[in-house]
Amino acid sequence: MGPTGARGTLTERSFVVKYIFEKSPAAGVLEIDDEVYGANGKRFSEHTFGGGAHGIEGPIQDMGLAIEDSEGEDGVLSLMVERAGRKIEVDVQLEKLGRFADTFPVDCEKTKILKARAYEYLMEHPGGIDSQARCVATLAMLSSDDRKVFKAGQEMALAWNKPYNKTTWSWHLGFQGIVLGEYHLLTGDRKVLDTMESTFELMEGAQWKTPINHYQAEKMKNPVSQSVLDKHQALYEGGFGHAPYQFIVGRGGGGYGPMQWPTCLALMAWSLGSECGVEFDPEGPERSYRFLDYGTTDGGKVAYGGEFTLNNGPIDPAKWKTSQSHKFSHKSGLAYLVHMLAGERSGSERAMKLHLTNIEAAYKDMPDGHACAMMGMTWGLAGVYASDDQKLKKKITNYYKAWLNMARCHGSDSYVILPGRDYADSSYYRKNIRNHTTAAVAFIYSFSTPKCRIQGVKDSAAMLAEESLATEPEADAGELRKFYNADRTKSFEGRLLIFEPHSGIVRVRLKNGKTSDLDFLALSKEDQEYLKEQAQKTQ
Repeated sequence: MGPTGARGTLTERSFVVKYIFEKSPAAGVLEIDDEVYGANGKRFSEHTFGGGAHGIEGPIQDMGLAIEDSEGEDGVLSLMVERAGRKIEVDVQLEKLGRFADTFPVDCEKTKILKARAYEYLMEHPGGIDSQARCVATLAMLSSDDRKVFKAGQEMALAWNKPYNKTTWSWHLGFQGIVLGEYHLLTGDRKVLDTMESTFELMEGAQWKTPINHYQAEKMKNPVSQSVLDKHQALYEGGFGHAPYQFIVGRGGGGYGPMQWPTCLALMAWSLGSECGVEFDPEGPERSYRFLDYGTTDGGKVAYGGEFTLNNGPIDPAKWKTSQSHKFSHKSGLAYLVHMLAGERSGSERAMKLHLTNIEAAYKDMPDGHACAMMGMTWGLAGVYASDDQKLKKKITNYYKAWLNMARCHGSDSYVILPGRDYADSSYYRKNIRNHTTAAVAFIYSFSTPKCRIQGVKDSAAMLAEESLATEPEADAGELRKFYNADRTKSFEGRLLIFEPHSGIVRVRLKNGKTSDLDFLALSKEDQEYLKEQAQKTQ
């Protein structure tokens, strides 16, 4: 129930309080089993349960907007409560944080305050997140103007600078490639390029390629000839499933076919890798672009998987593509980013406009990301705020600011997922869901100070992160000394400039005046001891 500090069960027109955090605004004001049915003098409207493209209308939106009004004035949130059969009104004192600006997240004081708190929370509560949250948390911190936060983002990126293996799921490969690509473009650090090359090799092996032998004719609910089936499943080429294709084949097929979600992530990783100068077979992304195109209707709706061919039995893919219905705004946000990063690729500019049109028409289903509402909200909103469509940004902000307020916990430093509309949504039951949701919201707030390509920053402007850090004077160089590699077979002379214990980065000025970044573990034990001593002196 937002920053009140109360949590409750959602009914059609109310919340029934089931938990109250100590020392929160609701403590001593609300009681367990209170039914909150209105706020600031207005009864809640009806929440519609069930599947489908519903919005957040009802108690969630009504209370979220009431919080916005109260925080924009004196902070007093007046709640209409039924307690033990009596109707009463109680006042919950919230912070006077102000309102989200029409230009959200840019030039917004409320965003600035909440973003700083979200960063602090993530740094004080590290770990416990999967690759989705790990990706967006890192990108959010790399976009910060605060040196401490930016360094934390660097450390998170470098901690991911380890190659995966052939059985790694496609999701992790895509998220890792995106993070390392953005990190390199921001910092110029070449240490991640070998890992990126390995990631792209693994993506090449994970991708679905013809001849595809996933479905068997005799096992189909509506049997067709194997030749017809093969013609349809050939359209799966270029997609990515949960696990690598060869892994699925090795266990006898079955399970999910390829999906647009991990395919889009792979395409974004490839685009960033290309800009980093990492080499890979260009046919890989071309196959994925074709798969994404097959799965995108003329109305801008992006399929979950292979609805355009086999998910519900063989259909005419050309006829499927002609649909003008608008749906799945979250995947249009993701697809917008794919085409934005594709540069001048033929058809991408038209596709970007198409996906913004679909979002404008279907924006209310953004939290309906099948099996993960948090991913839907994250990438749907990211596509909007990376665009130049100011009118659409304002429309989306006016609708979803209630969601942002209601997901925010008391103390306003962290967030939890809100109920979605998808029967398969397991987001609520993830371990450490507070970190997952806080990472996603911090990422959206970070569009207020964009540094990354994925946030719509182009060309050398992404190096703004380095420029902002350059305003801080460089530390005085240490004594001239000889450094050795781990086995002491090589050495060089230089002066220590920076040692970051958390990331292991060692920056040394060489005798010729140039600087060099080294890995702490690549130096001799004697040098490592020297660096630890210097770090202690500066604490």
